[in-house]
Amino acid sequence: MIIMLIYLKVKIMPIISLNPRNSPNLPQPGFNQVGVPLCPYDSSLPMVYDGITREKGRADRIKYICPKAKKININGKLSYILNCENPCTSSKCGRIKQITIHHNYRFNSSIPRDSLKWQKLYRLRTICERSICQIKNFIQIKSSRVRNTVSLKSDILLACISQLIAFILIFKSKNYDKPLAIKSLIA
Repeated sequence: MIIMLIYLKVKIMPIISLNPRNSPNLPQPGFNQVGVPLCPYDSSLPMVYDGITREKGRADRIKYICPKAKKININGKLSYILNCENPCTSSKCGRIKQITIHHNYRFNSSIPRDSLKWQKLYRLRTICERSICQIKNFIQIKSSRVRNTVSLKSDILLACISQLIAFILIFKSKNYDKPLAIKSLIA
């Protein structure tokens, strides 16, 4: 970052030698369809989610560990045991893949997509999006000719109130199997 700042301000070209100690010579893991890294030697084994790494001054990273590594607690201290015949690294905890979240929010989700928590949050998100879409359709926000923000706010509040009244009517009529059929209830 400082090198780029010097280059941009003073127009000095940085000449930096490569560091062979830091170059990755390990096989790189691939990814499955839900964005979980796979074992570099066996692509049928997805790596195991191991939480989020947060450090001061660095971006948050999602941590995945080798699928054949087990985390155990020995005398109050966490350690890893690797049970692999052909390890891809000399580390005692196996291969670790850390993915920064902020590079691609769509692909790098901080909650694993195959977890129950992600499914519940996604279901809640789709319910909220459908409700917002209903409110927009109810007051015809796409074809609204209101230019005053106060009038628009009052239109939105009245649409929300009428939607709540419709949901109360659906609840009172015990028509639970069709909670989104507001138009058929009013018509």
